Amino acid sequence: YRDTRREFFANISHELRTPITYLEGYAKVVKNRLYTTEEEKDRYLDIIYQEGVRIQHLVDDLFELAKMEEGKVSLSMEWVDLKDVVNQAVQKVSLKAKEKGLELIVHFSEDIPLIRADGKRMEQIILNLLENAIRYTENGHIDVHLHCTSSTLSLSIKDTGIGIPEDELPYIFDRFYRIEKSRSRTTGGTGLGLSIVKKLVELQGGSIEVSSTRDIGTCFTVQFVLPTMQEE
Repeated sequence: YRDTRREFFANISHELRTPITYLEGYAKVVKNRLYTTEEEKDRYLDIIYQEGVRIQHLVDDLFELAKMEEGKVSLSMEWVDLKDVVNQAVQKVSLKAKEKGLELIVHFSEDIPLIRADGKRMEQIILNLLENAIRYTENGHIDVHLHCTSSTLSLSIKDTGIGIPEDELPYIFDRFYRIEKSRSRTTGGTGLGLSIVKKLVELQGGSIEVSSTRDIGTCFTVQFVLPTMQEE
């Protein structure tokens, strides 16, 4: 437990150190008027703002993850139509996809049943996976499939992005783990998103898997077991 906690705080310190360094450095530049044009000043102020937002996202994600690990997250379970949730999430990210020239394609099989879930948390899961797909895809498309069998309901989000090296796949749901570490600051993210997604899926009785091929794409699949007639 001590080793885990020590590692956790070391990771937090590392993640906070970089944006704080940027904030201090560029705030000092602006304060001491070490710029030659207003455009240069605005660029420095923009960096300060972006790093402030980065810290806020990190803190928000840390609180979210801590609440889940302590079992303090309350779910509002209800009968949810995942088609509606998927459509809402796709609509919200459509502008980001359009800006990168990516096509979002949604596939629904017929007769998708309602499931017991927290609608807002399900949207959070889907949004996170879609935003990741857009972030790491430069060309092509993102396919969202929602289909069911007699016993399971599956949601998959597949992109044509950079992919994940095979030896890194076992670690992508770990806290603070990032693929493309050298590009992490340009692509964004806190390194906690997939950890939160996995916990939210499991809290609602589901499972999540990932498959990926480098330079071809990645597919995340979330699966829920449908209740039997007797359970209903």
